[in-house]
Amino acid sequence: MNPSIATTSARPAPTFPANPLLQTPEPALHAHCPVMHVTYHAQLPERLRQQSDDTIRVLMPGEKAALHVEHRSTDGRARMAFVRGHHVSVIPPHQLFGLSCQRPSDLIVIQLDRAFFEATVREALGVAQPRLVERHAAVDPFLTETGRSLRSEFQVHRNPSAPYLRALAGVIAIHLAKHYSDGQRVVPDHVGLPPHKLSRAQEFIETHLEEGIGVQQVASAIGMSPFHFSRMFKLATGRSPYLYITTRRIERAKELLRSSRLPLVDVAAAVGFQTQGHFTNVFHKYTGMTPRIFRLSAQERDRTPAPSQPGGKTPAHPKSDFALGETARSANGAAIGACA
Repeated sequence: MNPSIATTSARPAPTFPANPLLQTPEPALHAHCPVMHVTYHAQLPERLRQQSDDTIRVLMPGEKAALHVEHRSTDGRARMAFVRGHHVSVIPPHQLFGLSCQRPSDLIVIQLDRAFFEATVREALGVAQPRLVERHAAVDPFLTETGRSLRSEFQVHRNPSAPYLRALAGVIAIHLAKHYSDGQRVVPDHVGLPPHKLSRAQEFIETHLEEGIGVQQVASAIGMSPFHFSRMFKLATGRSPYLYITTRRIERAKELLRSSRLPLVDVAAAVGFQTQGHFTNVFHKYTGMTPRIFRLSAQERDRTPAPSQPGGKTPAHPKSDFALGETARSANGAAIGACA
């Protein structure tokens, strides 16, 4: 794979629309490179409709999102797919689709240039003209983890840089070609835990984060043995239950550090750590900074509005790329292993 492949030798870089979906209640956040555009919608309207252009779109809803995706099957009939936080949708170019929200939902939208996708796949896999199959409500650990990482960066106002997105675009192109192409094996509707059990496990974890729960408690809550649950959970999410619980604790801690003045010892207790020292060590391991520095940095960003470029665009911030890249690379390896 060579992520630096040009779109084509004679074709100019694609122009992406400023907002891939219709007007949303809150302003969308954007990051882009010449071959890929990423948009974060913090709050979607109840209904919206969009004609896909000459780009491939990947829809990655937030963990608590609940969406209905309206689309047409190959025979032209109208269809409806229910897409939740552990699902993704892959939409080939020029496909009409619509969304309706069942509850307040956020969404990451990736637009990948079709010509770049074809050139990348041709060089990496030797496929002359890859043809994507439209998929909705697919369980895809790699794309879900990629969306979660991008969402986390947007939420702290640290947009990934263009060079990083260009490299990520190549990884996504290969992944789509391997798992969503005509003639290739497509990811089944669920891998590992059935969706209803995965949802129950995730809800149990969210409800009991402050209690210092472990794999045994989560497995017991959904009626499975710890060993079988751990194996099936990793197949479904690309992460072990321990890693999933730890990252959810870190994300919850980030929210508390950004939005409250709780002492660090209370933040640690609220997310299931018995001591502030253990919390600090784990937080630093996963974010690259201590809780105190993270809080000061978040407060400084809130006080200082980001400078605008002509057209109202916010410049990218490359300092977030390392953490995001490490997460995406590890998720890619886990997902390919799980889905191959």
